[in-house]
Amino acid sequence: MRLLFFFLVASFSVFAQEDFVYKSLDAALENSDQVYQIELRRKGFTEFPKELQKFPNLKVLDLSKNKIKSFPDSLAHLSNLTTLYLSRNDIEIIPTSIRLLESLEELDLWDNNIESLPKELANLKNLKLLDIRGLALSFTKYNANLELMKGVDLFMSEPCDCMEK
Repeated sequence: MRLLFFFLVASFSVFAQEDFVYKSLDAALENSDQVYQIELRRKGFTEFPKELQKFPNLKVLDLSKNKIKSFPDSLAHLSNLTTLYLSRNDIEIIPTSIRLLESLEELDLWDNNIESLPKELANLKNLKLLDIRGLALSFTKYNANLELMKGVDLFMSEPCDCMEK
């Protein structure tokens, strides 16, 4: 009976941990193997924190409303990541290594400085939602993204009358 009680308590604590959202890197680092969600909004980051590599089970990462300029290739090690919120940053390029985030289901890139998306996004077979509102996409790139992301809930602003680079 005690053994059954132990397994019930242990499994409950794992499920409870998955619902817990860390809002501090320092707090998350204290128990890095059991971190599933991190919300680091409005923290003034100019780049992805290097400490993110220490969270092998991370599923949800929210870095919205920072000043991040680039999306590092090193983020690809987060193989369990299902949700990535990067809205309202200064990101200009999404690298082709995004294809390595195979578990990704939701990607929010709303209101960044991105002018085009890599075709490798189409390789994300689990992707269900992509938010690219607020990106300055020409008619050509707008239509290319519509074609590229068939089967994905796609949130896009109307195309601009902007010049293509």
